Amino acid sequence: MRLLVLHGPNLNLLGVREGTSGGTLRDLDEALKARAKALGLALRIVQSNHEGVLLDTLASEREAVDGILINPAGLFSSYALKEGLEAVGLPAIEVLLRPSARESVVAEACVLQVHGASGGFEPYLEALETFASGVFTPGKPEPRKTPGRRQDAEDEAPAKAPSGKTLGKKVPALALAPKEGGSGNKTLGRKPSSASKVDAQPAGKTLGRGTKGATSATELLTRALVRQKVSERLAGKLTAAELAAWARSRYEAVQGGLPAEHGQKQMLEDSLQRLTLSHLPSTRLSDEQLVDLMTRLDEG
Repeated sequence: MRLLVLHGPNLNLLGVREGTSGGTLRDLDEALKARAKALGLALRIVQSNHEGVLLDTLASEREAVDGILINPAGLFSSYALKEGLEAVGLPAIEVLLRPSARESVVAEACVLQVHGASGGFEPYLEALETFASGVFTPGKPEPRKTPGRRQDAEDEAPAKAPSGKTLGKKVPALALAPKEGGSGNKTLGRKPSSASKVDAQPAGKTLGRGTKGATSATELLTRALVRQKVSERLAGKLTAAELAAWARSRYEAVQGGLPAEHGQKQMLEDSLQRLTLSHLPSTRLSDEQLVDLMTRLDEG
């Protein structure tokens, strides 16, 4: 797997003011390369103080890489970078060495946001682990266990999923909820339509059921169905791993042509992504977060 690592403005001065070794951009890049080698990843690393260079790199490297790790630094409010990431269409993780004082616009185009607390390199390394887990890559297995870390019984039973597009694992300190009022691909909070309609679908596509004509209820992904599954998880009828497996299978089905409630496809995909990642030990969604997700599905 090949990854593009983009360092934003002033990261070339990382650790310089402190005047100590072990904290410079060169140290960071060496740590990234060492971890990438251990994980079997190939990196293309670019640092620039100029937004245009970062955008040009995104465009020129889009066919050569499988994912993007970006620290926009002072450009966290850049709509140009957000649009560039959306145009490229690759899974991207935003990494911040420290929590941002304001919400990041760039994060709206990323699958995950990972930030540290003390300015160390760990968020970058955790992002590499996420990509190396294989959950962004078709046909790859579930994330492997981290040596020395205890996992619950639910985590020891990997979620089974059909082959095809898969999703990513979330890592500590990441932003789980999409930004309120966000634009672009984030559409949570959109008013539900009075009746569920089916997104456009090629004529005659039957999703393996061997019949043509109207789409049955079982072939339509709706917010009500997702809410029902989350409710079953909260009621103890589903385990975290079972909910994640269901969400993964539905996400892959949508990518393969399963119709979704009219006007809600992106929001449903976002919700399924969160649920697919929710059972991992480091990022399990709490009951409060699951309730919040249900509320977002109900908002209108």
